[in-house]
Amino acid sequence: MTSLTEEHEEQRRWRFRPEKRNMAPQIARLVDGEFTPPAMLAAQQGEGLSRMALFASSSVPYWSALFRERGIDPKILHDVGELERLPVLNKLELARHNPRLRARRLPPGERVFGWTASSGTTGQPAKVLHSVRSNLMFTLLRQRHYRWHRMDPEATFASIRLPSQLPIARGEAPLANGITGRRPAWRYASAFFETGPYIFFSVTNPIERQLEWLAEECPHYLETYSETLEHLVFACEGRWPAPSIRKLQAISEQLTPSMRRRIEATAGVAIEQSYGLNEIGLVGVRCAGGRYHVHAEHCVVEIVDEDGRRCAPGATGRVVVSTLTNAAMPLFRYDTGDMAAAVQGPCPCGRTLPAFGDLAGRYSRIAYLPQGTLALVGALREALETIPPLTARHLRQFQIHQFRDESFELRLLTAGALPPEFETRIRVAWTAATNDKHSLRIVLVDVIHRSPGGKFQDFTSDFMPNADSDNVPPPATGADKDKG
Repeated sequence: MTSLTEEHEEQRRWRFRPEKRNMAPQIARLVDGEFTPPAMLAAQQGEGLSRMALFASSSVPYWSALFRERGIDPKILHDVGELERLPVLNKLELARHNPRLRARRLPPGERVFGWTASSGTTGQPAKVLHSVRSNLMFTLLRQRHYRWHRMDPEATFASIRLPSQLPIARGEAPLANGITGRRPAWRYASAFFETGPYIFFSVTNPIERQLEWLAEECPHYLETYSETLEHLVFACEGRWPAPSIRKLQAISEQLTPSMRRRIEATAGVAIEQSYGLNEIGLVGVRCAGGRYHVHAEHCVVEIVDEDGRRCAPGATGRVVVSTLTNAAMPLFRYDTGDMAAAVQGPCPCGRTLPAFGDLAGRYSRIAYLPQGTLALVGALREALETIPPLTARHLRQFQIHQFRDESFELRLLTAGALPPEFETRIRVAWTAATNDKHSLRIVLVDVIHRSPGGKFQDFTSDFMPNADSDNVPPPATGADKDKG
């Protein structure tokens, strides 16, 4: 558990750049906000929501027409519970009405920053225009994440990501394999604070080369995709190459509990996580108590069922987000496509910011799956991720695929022969999970391809929509309720 006093003390470790010392009061307010009484916090969010709704009703054609058609007075949104009177806005509607979702004018003092787009992993990217204020919040909230996890701003920060997600100077080509990118200061946080160096490497490098790079560079923090962390752990065969690393940051892809256990046990350090999306920015940060605390100054989060109603605590629902800072393109009840658990009550970490539980995957991918699919996939993942390191020493990557006849295929990319015990363990776990109702083929492959957006998916299914239809709203019935 932490306290307001401890957090202010931790914040003082971060030295402002001389020209940014005027940001100190704003940063202090962010720290104070983490311990605001819940009733006061809800009132503050309501005020921000009502203010944005009033602006949108007068300046954004899409919202102006919707409020009028539904007879909604935007002033009522000072009560966050009234959001349920608005429909959920999905990616398809965002794309269809994109020009009408842009503000015709901005409030006094506001300026346009520019466009962001989702990765388009399985469908068309969702484009959103951001204001300078909205973009500023990304940097401020990223530093909140670093502070919560007690990261030393003078240390070396490393990233392994897709070249398109790594920084390049004007006129430079994306980072090529084998090349180390170097900057004198951390990305984002260095806009306001003095920091140590930032280094980066492409995830398209062979996994063995990534391990060598970590051993050579000896960074203190590593940020990369959840699946890449797992691939590094498989490939290092129980001998973690970078004892210099103090924290791991998993981004973008789902991190299952068994993945977390195996990675943390091998690396000997904790995995920290934030949650966000390009359409909104940073939404929340995971605390030591296992909850994602919402950045209440920046957005409102609801966990809702298929009818757009808030889920009861403990239930898993869709994550929808309303912005409080982006007047350039205000979004209310935007469907992230993700699913998470609803929670209530005080958090063990001591912070009072609203929160939700662990993410359960992308709704747009799992809504079409036959009942029980995620439980089967979860059992197979658990078996793979808990196999002893020596037994899995040649495993590099895996992918589970489901066919239309509901049979499964486990695709394995290896660096050598796997011992018989490996398949035996998989078969035993599969039989226990399926009672022989579903067949499983185990095949060795030379390559496991990434998705069109460049991300790795360890589970695919013929029941999932193809890339051209991913933005079609999922079916209202038949969704798999398992958490997997």
